[in-house]
Amino acid sequence: MTKRKQLLIFIACYLAYTSIYIARLNLTVATPGLILNGIAGNEQIGMLGGAFSVVYAIGRLINGYISDKKPPYVMIFSGLILVSVSNILVGFFPPFMAMIFLWSVNAYSQSMLWSSVLRIVGSIYDPKTAKKKTTYMVTTVATGNILGIILSTTIINKLGLSYAFIIPGIITFVFAFLIIATTKTVECSVNVKSSHISLFELFKNKDIQTVLSPAFFHGVMKDNISLWMTVYFVDKFSINLTESAYFVLFIPIIGFIGRMAYPMCYKFLGENEHKVSVFSFILCVLSCIPITIGVGGPVAAVVCLSVIYASVSIINTSMLSIFPLRFLNTGNVASVSGVMDLATYCGAGAGSFIYGIVIKNFGYSPMFVSWMIISIISIPIIIRLVKNDKRAV
Repeated sequence: MTKRKQLLIFIACYLAYTSIYIARLNLTVATPGLILNGIAGNEQIGMLGGAFSVVYAIGRLINGYISDKKPPYVMIFSGLILVSVSNILVGFFPPFMAMIFLWSVNAYSQSMLWSSVLRIVGSIYDPKTAKKKTTYMVTTVATGNILGIILSTTIINKLGLSYAFIIPGIITFVFAFLIIATTKTVECSVNVKSSHISLFELFKNKDIQTVLSPAFFHGVMKDNISLWMTVYFVDKFSINLTESAYFVLFIPIIGFIGRMAYPMCYKFLGENEHKVSVFSFILCVLSCIPITIGVGGPVAAVVCLSVIYASVSIINTSMLSIFPLRFLNTGNVASVSGVMDLATYCGAGAGSFIYGIVIKNFGYSPMFVSWMIISIISIPIIIRLVKNDKRAV
């Protein structure tokens, strides 16, 4: 395969995966408007976010296993089409239970993509290059967050709340056919290795068991920063949606920088993803302190949240992209990635349900305190994995 074709396929996958974050962050930006117009309250927003995370988690586990055996373009195309339809229908603001159902369809559909994207990257590049390209592919999360905030804010201000869901639906529809045009000919062998580990056996793996709880905890922070950041600045500092966009946009930008800096951090810390995670959890603890005690105004808050988001993004890369590559020889990369995502989004879902109630009754400080506590708990757990790696050498 020529380098030009490799680049074209990589760009198509990058754009496709970026687009699903645009079709996810629209809820975050639309939250103040949904509350203001009586379409949903804080608890209901928490339910939407929680339902998304739980369904996404289950979907990643299921689709991680399926993706090891099915052509990647089929999974990605199908997922994008369903994302498109569910977003467009949500834009008509049906009754709340219908919104939960459609947002859950959106979640499951989005869960169909990542494992297949990993397989494509692993198929068009040699193993060493694939690992490097994967660290770039994960920047789609931050890119999608940035574009999602900009597009959704602009769309809401210019066209209205409904179009914050309808237009992302159209975008994902277009990219679905881009994937067909560029990746249909990519050959990804179906896994038939005798060393392949079953899904049940993966859960018995000691390293996976150890990583699961920190993966759950970082998930509590990861998606709840995205879910609540817009309404946090509107509520806490009494600023409007347009002004809040300037602050919240800074958060995924720093997250993007964090993901881009991952290769450097990874190399500096001896190419051990667990050491990178320990360092990042320490940053989370330190950054939670100022916003917990309410030091400073919106600028201080956005700096702290940006560092937390960047740190969690780095942890996310370690656990969901680099750690699964340890299982390349058994053909379980997609499956392990699915297991890690299950833990991550179970954490995100639990956090969303709980924080929706907590924020309404007690404000935002308890959420930040909980982030500090779970980061402190995660550090010694991951240090055990670092020690295990040293003993294995």
